[in-house]
Amino acid sequence: MKIDAQLWAAYADPYFRFQSPVKCRCFAIITAWNPASVWRSNEENNRNNRQLRQDIDHNYYVDVLVGDEIFSWAEESFAVEVSLQKAVELGRKFGQNAVYYAESEELFLVSCDENETKLALGKWQLRCR
Repeated sequence: MKIDAQLWAAYADPYFRFQSPVKCRCFAIITAWNPASVWRSNEENNRNNRQLRQDIDHNYYVDVLVGDEIFSWAEESFAVEVSLQKAVELGRKFGQNAVYYAESEELFLVSCDENETKLALGKWQLRCR
């Protein structure tokens, strides 16, 4: 699946509201909301996220809201301690175009397509609200 430039630009400007502090150095931020960036009902999104939670339940994770700077748009997500490879696999499984990945303090946007394009976004802590 090809991500258009406008959507990629929107993905490249995320903001986060963590439910609690993240206690790991490397983690993915992933959701099962709105597969393929197609709007779904809250009921369907919640059902999808429950399935994702089952897949990550054996890992350390924290609930996180991901949205634009003023959270006029947001998706319920998880910050989960997994490898980048596993994060992309989960993204693909749940129909996501991309996932975020934090390595120490640095945040990356990683596409879930066959290219796995990786874009550096700076320090993830600066995007916390």
